[in-house]
Amino acid sequence: MNISTESRLELKAAVTRAQQKLADEFPLQARIEDAHPTLQSTYARILGHWIREAAPPAAGIGSQAVLDALCAMDAIVIGEQGIGCYPFSARQTEIHVHFAGKSVHAMCAIDALAIPRMVRHAARIIARCVVCRCHLACSLAANGSVEKEHQNPEAARVVWESGAGEGQACCNSLCANI
Repeated sequence: MNISTESRLELKAAVTRAQQKLADEFPLQARIEDAHPTLQSTYARILGHWIREAAPPAAGIGSQAVLDALCAMDAIVIGEQGIGCYPFSARQTEIHVHFAGKSVHAMCAIDALAIPRMVRHAARIIARCVVCRCHLACSLAANGSVEKEHQNPEAARVVWESGAGEGQACCNSLCANI
């Protein structure tokens, strides 16, 4: 397939706009980049634990003050089931991601799509539509691309309604609508 330079530039501009929209809707990366180094390192340890173990880390992974600060930034979510760290949910959700013999729950569909790249393994996402409740499944390569075998990647879509409430964890407000 040959693509003209003009078409390539248009596609690049569309991707750049989409990335900016995601950054605007999901400002976590900017919050982490602007955070104190202690918060950054604890966040990295929590996320690294999820990537290696496919399970929540122990509460002692950081001081309570640091964990509270990360919660206030909506970088982590602490609940009865443990510490969730986007894209990984410590509580059960209807979005399951299976990779390398492991299984995790994702906070939302967009988070599920990020997991294969993060764990560097191909993955299968199984979920239910939040609107019609039908079963959905999608296989992704380790680089995050949709596997084409037995699928119609043209039909794969993620839809979200903006609606994150101020002062609420994203997983409790915005993720429910994705």
